[in-house]
Amino acid sequence: MAAVLGFMAGIFIATIHHFSHDHAGYTSAALSEHFVPRLIATVSACALLFALIAAVRNWRLQKSGFQDWSF
Repeated sequence: MAAVLGFMAGIFIATIHHFSHDHAGYTSAALSEHFVPRLIATVSACALLFALIAAVRNWRLQKSGFQDWSF
């Protein structure tokens, strides 16, 4: 679940970053070459970061003896 949230956050961040600066001089092909690699990198980084945070949080909760009774 954390990786999915990171994926969605990465799409949002990459899109906001993309729209925050001018692309008037780009052709359609150049715009795709500019945006797609950055989108992939941002989505991958955010998904990995969210998954790592969730893993560390779960490990710390498990270490402290926390019992989650919600199913």
